[in-house]
Amino acid sequence: MKLIMISIAGLLLFTAPTFSELTQADIDKIRLIVKEVVAASESRMKEYIAASEARMREHVSQEIAKVNTTIAEMGKRLNQIFMLVIALVAFIAVVIGIPQIIVAMQRKDVRAQDEKIEALQQEIETLKQERVVGP
Repeated sequence: MKLIMISIAGLLLFTAPTFSELTQADIDKIRLIVKEVVAASESRMKEYIAASEARMREHVSQEIAKVNTTIAEMGKRLNQIFMLVIALVAFIAVVIGIPQIIVAMQRKDVRAQDEKIEALQQEIETLKQERVVGP
């Protein structure tokens, strides 16, 4: 028990300086240290932000270049597809149009032949009527 009492008394003697007050010089030193730390932190933060902005600008520039390249490639592909579509439309027009033209020409020839045949039939009819009426 005595040992505990002596220990507590010793600890109380060592705690006395904790209740002391700060002088104006101590406060000024603390302010100076805080200002230095804040200034150093601000300068490091500004450097970090500047480096981050530079990296971001570089990244954005690279992405824009990639997008421009992609757009140019897409333009080339669209031109190729457009030319292919035009070629297919022309092919379809040729495949469908030529037989239609041939059929139309044949119909014209058939009509002309039909007209000739009809004219000849009428001529034959008139000749038959003339023979019957004539001699």
